[in-house]
Amino acid sequence: MMEHIDMVMKWYKDLIPSLYYPNSQGMMDLLQALDTDSRLDLIPQIWKDIKQLGHTNKADLVEEVLALMARDKQSPEVQASFADCSLAVKSVYEVGDRGRTALEWTASALGNITFLLLRAGRMQEAWGILQLFKANNRIPGEALLAEFLECAKERRDNDLAIDLVKLAASFSLTTTAKFASRVKEEFLLSEEQKKSLEELDVLSSDSSGSDSDSDSE
Repeated sequence: MMEHIDMVMKWYKDLIPSLYYPNSQGMMDLLQALDTDSRLDLIPQIWKDIKQLGHTNKADLVEEVLALMARDKQSPEVQASFADCSLAVKSVYEVGDRGRTALEWTASALGNITFLLLRAGRMQEAWGILQLFKANNRIPGEALLAEFLECAKERRDNDLAIDLVKLAASFSLTTTAKFASRVKEEFLLSEEQKKSLEELDVLSSDSSGSDSDSDSE
């Protein structure tokens, strides 16, 4: 049975990295122990050690760090710490570490970083990550766009809401019409903004019709 996390962390701080260098599976096991004992707040500290130990080229380990931080909403203090950590993780997808080849972006990694930035109220940075989906030929999930839309609603940011619908349309997402409908119903739009959404509706319908025609051939 795994010892209580406090004992594990005492052992960890005493031995690593001065006397013992765990492999990537050892770090994965530690992450699972933190999860089991509800101490995910320690992940940013563990990420620094993962980087120091040279395990940032292990895609499954890096993805697990992001997934655990993004899974549940935390206190504002922890969310701020997670957001900072997510940007540190982002660097290994851009320039690699210790001269290694950068990791390849996945939709889940991009999505989790975006979630973490959104929950910390860092909208501009989250929007910047959202643009990386298109640049890396990845598709954002509906849940991510829905959370982004909720943030736009809280801020009463009509322009951002419309930009999200445009983004969904640019990926030819089947949920584009649903997002457009939500924006019409939940935001106080100007006539110009309403017209812009109606045009997106037409484009989305045309695209769906084309897809259906192709499928039936």
